[in-house]
Amino acid sequence: MSKSLLSKLIPVGKVAKAHGIKGELKFFLYNSKSILLLKEIQIWFKIDDKFESFTLVSNRGKNGEIVRLNKINNRNEANLLKGKEFFVSRNDFPNVEKGNFYLNDIINFIIFYKKKEIGFVSDVLTLPAGNVVEVNIKGKDVLIPMVDKYIEFFDFDKKIIAMKNIKELINL
Repeated sequence: MSKSLLSKLIPVGKVAKAHGIKGELKFFLYNSKSILLLKEIQIWFKIDDKFESFTLVSNRGKNGEIVRLNKINNRNEANLLKGKEFFVSRNDFPNVEKGNFYLNDIINFIIFYKKKEIGFVSDVLTLPAGNVVEVNIKGKDVLIPMVDKYIEFFDFDKKIIAMKNIKELINL
C-alpha cells in the first residue's frame, strides 16, 4: 500500500459484532448520521500490522450499518473482525456543501493566536455539547471548543486556524 493512500485512510467506526450466519457484520459508526456506507466503497482493516481492503458488497439498515464484505463468507470469519476499527479513504467521502467541511480535515492544521504560531490540531472530538479541537501546544494537549468565541477563522488553503480569547484556556 502506498504511503499516500495510507495517509488518506480515516477511521469511521468499529465492528460491533457478527450478524447472522452468512458473514454479515454490524458496524458501529463514529458519526451516526453518516451515509458513507450507502455506496460501494473499499473498507480497510488493520490486520497483523498491515492494512487489508475489503469491498462493501451489500448493506442494509438505516445508514447501511449491517454490511456484507467480500472475503467474509461465514460467521467465523466475521467474528475475527469483531471489535476492530475500520477505515475508509478520504477520497470516498461524499462532497460537502460550500462552507462546510469534515472535522478530520482540520487535523494537523497549525493554530495561531495573536498572529503567532502556538501549536497544531492533534484531534477533533465530537461531544454532546459540541465539537472540540485538541490542540498540541509545546507537547501538551489542550481542549478548545469549536465556537465563535474562540475561532477567529479557518484558512483551508494554508491549513491554519486563527484563534482568539483562548488565553485562559491555554495559560500562555
